[in-house]
This record gives sequence, structure tokens and C-alpha cells, in this order.
Amino acid sequence: MKEFLSQWLSRRARLRSVLACGVRYPDKTSFAQTWSPDFPAQALDNALRCMSDAFQVLKINFFPNEQIRWVYENAFLYCGRRNDGICLAIFTSRDPQVFDQETIERLIVEFQALGHETP
Repeated sequence: MKEFLSQWLSRRARLRSVLACGVRYPDKTSFAQTWSPDFPAQALDNALRCMSDAFQVLKINFFPNEQIRWVYENAFLYCGRRNDGICLAIFTSRDPQVFDQETIERLIVEFQALGHETP
């Protein structure tokens, strides 16, 4: 499943507005890609860990925990969690000339549905 999700992310997340993205697995491993110097690998890995922790806190406290969006000064962070605990993070530009919210939200829904038809 890890290889499948890594390939999916590599193919699907390379969009004009995406600055960086990654997947965090329940075993605490991750796969990340960055296309911006503002998102070095170590910082991105830390963000993925924090995102995963946030989903756990939301779940424990019975809050909706399938999708989260954080708003930063220069970026959005869209996150989705699957039923198997695998989490997706997508950092995007906030520039309205390049940002397409519908496409990002569609990616999250697609991510959450992946694997139901594959081993």
C-alpha cells in the first residue's frame, strides 16, 4: 500500500499550486515531496508528524476527523485521514491566481477512497 500511495501522490499532487505534500502512515513512517525552498524535508516531516497527532487528538475527543485545513500567512495546509489511519497533507499557495480549492478537495476525497479496490 505504501508504494501504491507514493506513486499516486507523485502522479496526482504535482499541481501548480502545490508547494509540498506528504503521506504519514500509522507506523510513523512517511513519504514527502517538496517543490518549494520554504518547505525543507525535515520541516515537512515534522509537519506530517504534527498533522497525524492532531488527527489523533480530534478522534479521541470525538470531533470530526476526516479533513482539516490550516490557514497560514502564505499557505494553506489541507489534510485528509483515511479509515486505516493513513494521513495526507498538501501545502498550497494562497495566491488566488494559482490556487484551486476544488481540485485539492477532490484529491483528498480520492485519497480517502484509494485502496478500497486494491490490496
